[in-house]
Formats: sequence, C-alpha cells, structure tokens
Amino acid sequence: MQRVRGAALLFVMFVLLPLGSSWAWNLTGHRWIALDALTVLPAPMKEALTPHASLLLAGLLEPDFNRVVSHKIPIVSLRGTPPPPRSEAADTFKRFAVDAEAMIRLGRGLDEVAFVLGQATHFVQDLNQPLHGAWGETRAEHHEVEDQMLYRSWRKNHTYRGFMLIKDYSCFAYSIAEKSSRHARTLFFDRQIERVTGLAWDQAVNDTASLWQSVFWRALGPERAWQVYGIPAPVGELGSGSLSASCEPSRPAG
Repeated sequence: MQRVRGAALLFVMFVLLPLGSSWAWNLTGHRWIALDALTVLPAPMKEALTPHASLLLAGLLEPDFNRVVSHKIPIVSLRGTPPPPRSEAADTFKRFAVDAEAMIRLGRGLDEVAFVLGQATHFVQDLNQPLHGAWGETRAEHHEVEDQMLYRSWRKNHTYRGFMLIKDYSCFAYSIAEKSSRHARTLFFDRQIERVTGLAWDQAVNDTASLWQSVFWRALGPERAWQVYGIPAPVGELGSGSLSASCEPSRPAG
C-alpha cells in the first residue's frame, strides 16, 4: 500500500507540472491516448481498470520524469549526423510488460499492476510518435513539433481494429518504430503535423489497447482472460519475431 500511495502522490505531482517538460508526446497527449484506448477495451476489462485509472496514468507518465534510457529506436537520419548508441527502449519496454504479467500471475492488486502497465504503455505511445524512430533533431525542434501533436477526434474519425496479440514485446517495439519512422521526414521537414498526428494517434490507441489485453491474456491464458476480463480471441498477432533472431531493424549509417 505504501507503493500505491507513493504512486498516487507522484500522479498529483505530474498533473501540476508544465506540459513542456516531456520529451515525446506531451503529457496531455499521453493521457488522452490512454483514455481513448480505455474506451475500446472489453466491458469487463474497462470496468476493472477504470477505478485504477489514476495509477495507470501515473505509471504512464513516470518514465518521462525518471528517464534512465532513451525512449527512441532511431532508424531514420534527419540530417546525416552519426547515429546514436543502440537504444535500450525495447528492452525496457519488455521488462515492464513482463513484470506486469508476473504481477497478475501472482495475484497482485490491480492498483499495483496498473502502475507498471502504465510504464510499459509509455514506450508504446512514444515509439508511435515518428520522431522517436529518427535522430538528428534538437530538443527544441522536437518539442516544437510534439507540442502541436494533439488529436481530440479519434473516437469520431477512427474505428478500433480489434485485439492483436503481442507475441514478442521487443519485436513489437521495433516494429512500431519502423512503421512510425516512415513519417518522420514528412513530419519534421514538411510539417504535415495534422495529417501525421492523426495517423500516429490512431496507431498508438490501437497498440495501447492491444498491449493491455496482451499482458492479461499472456498472464492468465485465453480461457481465464475471457472469463474474468472479457478479452476475446485475438484477430491477429504483432511482434512475431523469434527469440533466436534479432528483431532490430537495420538503419542508415548517418
């Protein structure tokens, strides 16, 4: 309970801090994407997680305030500068997701699970922001773009595409970055912010909902996941790379 109280206090601190302090989607963007994802969950799962939404959101925002690793997987060079060191974002995301699975199997409370699930979710959302699949921009340039990337009409203009089971968390992270990086140059150089934001936001909502269901599905198995949380059979799979093969994509030298 002490950890839960600390997390709740952390959340209060987060919402009082200025939005410009993040280095990805801004804090409002992270929260709104999560809330959009919450609306498309199966009803029993939505009902179970909603009372713990504040802890889920606290965990979601925590990685921006205790930054240990880069939240990028750099694939596209924006200016021909030397590439940064290998990112640990995929490994960190996998660790949080696996920890959440373990907590569910051990019967830990949803308040504790929600916080760790939020930490994993942060990386899924960050990697869907195209500049997180690129390198070469300055921090100021990054903020200038991302602070404009807010999208409030997802529920009106888009449709949830169904539960996709994540087979390998690391491979999933690399696949997100590879897809989003295709829009990095359009976003950064052409400033097609509205169009790219709509695409990235839609994918982030779908990936967030699939992550949450995958964690519970993998932890409980398909039968219990359906019985307890109403999680259906997946409509497809994501991150299907094998453990024996690297999921890391190749990238330009500079």
